[in-house]
Amino acid sequence: MRSWLGLVAIGFFALQVSCVEDEDSCESEDCHAEEDGALFEQAYDEAMEEGKEDGTDCSGVRVPDRTGFNKRVALTFDDGPNPATTPKVMEILRRHNAPAAFFTNGSRYAAAGAPELAKQIAADPLFILANHSHRHLNLAQQSATTVAREIDRTDALIRGAGETPRFFRFPFGSATCSAKQAVTSRGYRMAGWHVDSADWCYAAGGGTCKASTFRHVPDAMRGDMKAYVLQQVRANNGGVVLFHDIHASTANALEGILIALANEGYTFVRLDDTATWPKLNGSTAPVPNTKFIGDACATSADCAFMAGGGTGRCHAAKFCTITCAGSCPDQVGKAPTFCMADAASGSIPKGMCVSKVAAQNQSCAALPGTIARSEARFIGVSGASPATANVCAPR
Repeated sequence: MRSWLGLVAIGFFALQVSCVEDEDSCESEDCHAEEDGALFEQAYDEAMEEGKEDGTDCSGVRVPDRTGFNKRVALTFDDGPNPATTPKVMEILRRHNAPAAFFTNGSRYAAAGAPELAKQIAADPLFILANHSHRHLNLAQQSATTVAREIDRTDALIRGAGETPRFFRFPFGSATCSAKQAVTSRGYRMAGWHVDSADWCYAAGGGTCKASTFRHVPDAMRGDMKAYVLQQVRANNGGVVLFHDIHASTANALEGILIALANEGYTFVRLDDTATWPKLNGSTAPVPNTKFIGDACATSADCAFMAGGGTGRCHAAKFCTITCAGSCPDQVGKAPTFCMADAASGSIPKGMCVSKVAAQNQSCAALPGTIARSEARFIGVSGASPATANVCAPR
């Protein structure tokens, strides 16, 4: 049975604005997924993981730019437009000359005044009008047909408001590889976040974020959303921050948060700022003149890179590798990687990182000690999902 808390966490706010649109009544069982705060818990944990810089692990949460923010912040707001609260959020942002991206749900456009708000967002150079799906379903649990429809219906509404949409955010950051492909094949950049403001949790608790709802908020901050946001932004030295403009409590707290961040030297930048978020926006850094996982080597001295918390070593098959469990790091310009079982690990099973079959290794031809074959993921204690991949494995 759907819980009241679950409805709050996924953006069903009956006291705010009802969104009735033909078959998509927000009071129907189909309008929102039967999810709760557990999905935001999962997203928080996923956002903290190092992840793969090129996004090959199909995360809908992690932003490919992980560091180097230099006290720069991108403000993002999900689940609107809400005529009851979004105008106040926009007014505060304009007053502080703070750019922001609004990730909108198409079903919200049915509310009186919502299409006009979308047009205002699209027309304002401070703002970006972005796609957050149509009905805020957990797209990781939907068919390919539903995923496509959820993307395209809101895409059409955004274009009708006067903006060519560039950014998509998965509800709850919950994605699959096929859902991600559906997004990127349409020319979208997938935008996750570094900092979850937990405003949804504070709203659910009437100003108090309860431990039973979201465990990551320190007890001393459970009644102080501003303190929590500041703590998280400081920990990342900036980053992409997630808010929800449908909450009156968020609108009420926003100005104090902006003032506090500005007083600490933080600046606000757009999500399409390539100096701050180059990888998110498709820029690629030059390939470092060093060996990496899967590159040919003669000795371990050739693999003296730091990756995944360890120093690389030269495998007997003459390619660079590191020990792994579940996943391996990627590097822009290099072949994507995969964690497979290390047959030489002895009585205690271990994994090793290998390169996938790719153009960068000439489909393994550049690594004569390997052969292209399908291998299962070595999971170990990582809790990663089972998977297989075509890799350059030792002969």
